[in-house]
Amino acid sequence: MLIDLGLNRHLREKRVAVRIAVKARVCLSHSTFGVIHSHTRDISDSGVFVEVTDKLRLPVGAHVKLQMLDSALPEIVFNMKVERTDDEGIALSFVDYELNGQRHPIAALKHTWSKPRRKSP
Repeated sequence: MLIDLGLNRHLREKRVAVRIAVKARVCLSHSTFGVIHSHTRDISDSGVFVEVTDKLRLPVGAHVKLQMLDSALPEIVFNMKVERTDDEGIALSFVDYELNGQRHPIAALKHTWSKPRRKSP
C-alpha cells in the first residue's frame, strides 16, 4: 500500500505558465449544457480556471467556447479544451480564438497584445 503524504507535490506540478488570480466575468457555451455565466479564479498564458457551482459533465479533451466579458474585446470567442474538472470548477486550456467570423491561433493574439503601444498625443 502506498500512502501519499503530499511531500513531493512540487515534483508533480505540470503547469508551465504562471497563474494570476483574476476574478472576471465569463460566458461558457457547449451543446450539452447551453450557456453558463460565471467567473474566473485564475488565468495564465496557457489557460483559465472557471468557477462553476454545477458539476459540468464534460470529459477531459472536450471543447467549449469562452468569452471574457470584462476584457477589452469581449467579442473574442476563445475555443478552449477541458483539462480537468473538480468540485470547484473547470480548468481550460486555450486552443485558438475567433473574431469577426475568422479563426486565429492564440499566438497571433499574444503577438498583437505584446506589441508596444504608441502614446496618444
